[in-house]
Amino acid sequence: MTTQIVTGGFTNVASTPKFIPFVGQINQFFLRNLTRSGVTSRGVSGSLTSDRIVEAYFNPNTMTSGTALIKQNGTVSGILAPLQNGIAAINGISLFNATNQALGPEIVVNSFTPGTTTVWVTNTAHGFKVGDNVRVYDLTTSPEIGGVVMTVTAVGSTTQFTTLLNSSNSLTSVGKVRKVGNAGFPPPSLYYPEWRAIAAVSLANPMVVTTLVQQNYQVGDVVRFSIPAVFGMQDLNTGTNGLPVQATVSAVNNAVGTQTVTFANVDSSAFTAFAWPSSSSYPFSLPVMIPQGEGNTNSFVVPTPLPYGNQNILGFATQNLGQNGILIGAGDGTNSATTGGVIGSTVDAWEWEIHTSLQTYY
Repeated sequence: MTTQIVTGGFTNVASTPKFIPFVGQINQFFLRNLTRSGVTSRGVSGSLTSDRIVEAYFNPNTMTSGTALIKQNGTVSGILAPLQNGIAAINGISLFNATNQALGPEIVVNSFTPGTTTVWVTNTAHGFKVGDNVRVYDLTTSPEIGGVVMTVTAVGSTTQFTTLLNSSNSLTSVGKVRKVGNAGFPPPSLYYPEWRAIAAVSLANPMVVTTLVQQNYQVGDVVRFSIPAVFGMQDLNTGTNGLPVQATVSAVNNAVGTQTVTFANVDSSAFTAFAWPSSSSYPFSLPVMIPQGEGNTNSFVVPTPLPYGNQNILGFATQNLGQNGILIGAGDGTNSATTGGVIGSTVDAWEWEIHTSLQTYY
């Protein structure tokens, strides 16, 4: 039997899941939090902390996905802390296939607060974190926003979360929601780039478009727009010459809660306003940005960002971006049944170890 051991390390982003790409078969995965074990590493000062997961183990052949066998620090005394053995039942460790992401459980939506951003209330603890992408559906009195995928931008309580959806024209509704991904995960699509649903469009020069989830566009990408008439701003569909409007990305801010793309070659200050319609206008299609090409040279992009200047191509669309690997869940860094997760709310240095073999016996 041939066994390979692969090792590595990383510094996490607070309360954000970590993806480690790995193409081989994974039989065992070991993880150690060096920082919370008191070790200074990767520029992060070591600090013993009580009630923090410092070791985790996952065997995909014998353990449930999303769990982990853990060791958690107890009360610190001097430079030592006792270790407690246990299980992390949520936000643990799992094998991850970016092109076949598992959906989260179905959760009942009790209501939402209509507004320029939307606050959702569920009937049970949702377990969502900032950066999670969720889909709402089966909204009885607001079908116009059913099926929309949005990024969670804030979590008010275990049964409350916020998204950038402007639901000012909608009626509060019961329905359902489930997690479909996370802003920190590899994209579920095999190919780049993707269509993106629009949350808002500014009346300004330059025009700024806000998306419901991160769009992963780059400076120099060219897009066009498909805006159903009920949303207004038909100026973005067709120009005065009768041709589709093409806009070139001049800036991107993909921070969760911002999620904007700027177009320096578009002055929207005199356009009709963009707004999400009410349920009386349902059914309709979503307003979307559609990738058209990349590398077009414009006066505001100097030098040409890619070697395809003035060519309307999608070079990256030929690259398969699907990835396999290990996904480490995030929460408060403990095995709490409601807020737990291997990665916690602090920035820590980690060491990992993967064992892979040609044969296993279980």
